[in-house]
Amino acid sequence: MSEIKYLSTTALAKTLDKEPKEVFILLAQAHWMIKVDGGWQLTEKGRFEGGVYLNHPKFGDYVAWPETVLTHGLWRSLPEAPLSASQLGAKLGMPARLLNLVLRDLGWQIQGLKGWLLTSEGRARGGQQHRAEESAIPYVTWPEKLEQDEALKQVVRALTSGVGIDGRNYATPAEGRLGGWLYLQGLSFSYRRQMEAGPAPVLFYLPAGLVYLHGWATVASAQALTQKLAMETWLKSKSCVFIDFERCDSIEEIDRWLPGTLLQQGVSTY
Repeated sequence: MSEIKYLSTTALAKTLDKEPKEVFILLAQAHWMIKVDGGWQLTEKGRFEGGVYLNHPKFGDYVAWPETVLTHGLWRSLPEAPLSASQLGAKLGMPARLLNLVLRDLGWQIQGLKGWLLTSEGRARGGQQHRAEESAIPYVTWPEKLEQDEALKQVVRALTSGVGIDGRNYATPAEGRLGGWLYLQGLSFSYRRQMEAGPAPVLFYLPAGLVYLHGWATVASAQALTQKLAMETWLKSKSCVFIDFERCDSIEEIDRWLPGTLLQQGVSTY
C-alpha cells in the first residue's frame, strides 16, 4: 500500500491556489477545525474527513490533511480570490511589471503618479481598486476568471510568441518579442531602418539615447559573415548597444536584462 501523504492547511491552500486565510475560514465554517487559544484544533468532523495532528520539530503540532481531501466538494464554496498583478502574471507566465503594462495597453488600468488606477473597462472585468495601508500607493487586484479572458490571452500569446502587438510585421519571433516589449514601454523606435552610411538596415533604433539594437541570425556563408563584420564595425563606431537575439527567446528574458542595459544608455523604461 502506498503511504498517505499529508498537507498542512497552508500547503493545502497553496495546492488549491487559494489564500490560506480563506481556507482556514472555510474549514472553521464547515466545523472541521476550531480556533482555541490562538491555535487550530480538529473537530470530530475534521477527524472524520481525515485530519490528523503532525509535529514539526521547530513549530510543534499542527493540523494536516490527506491529499485525497483535495477532491472534496467543500472547496467549491471558496470564493474567487482577488489576484495581484504578480499572482495573475504567474498564472499567465509573465512578469508582474510587464503584465501591468499589458493591462494598461488594454485600457483596463492607467498609471498614476505612483501605482495603478482602475478604469471603467477594468472595473467591468472585475478589477478592484486598493491602496497600500502605509504608503497609500494605489494598486489593482483582478478576479481569477480574468486568466481566461480572451482579449487578455490574445495579447499575452502575441507578446510571448513574437507576433507584433503594435501593428508592425516583424520578420522573426525574436524581433517581434523585442518590438512588443519596446512598444509596451512607450518607447519610440524604428524597425529595420536604413541609417546613413550603414551597410544594412538597423533592426531597432531608439531616438531616445540614440540607441541602436541589432542582432544576427546564424551566419551561414562567407558573404553573410562579411556583412556581419561590416555591420559590427559600423555599429561600434556609433557607440551602440548590442543585442544578441539568442537572449530574446522569451519575453521574461528580455524583461530581465534589457531595462538595465537601456538605462546605462540613458533610456528609462516603466
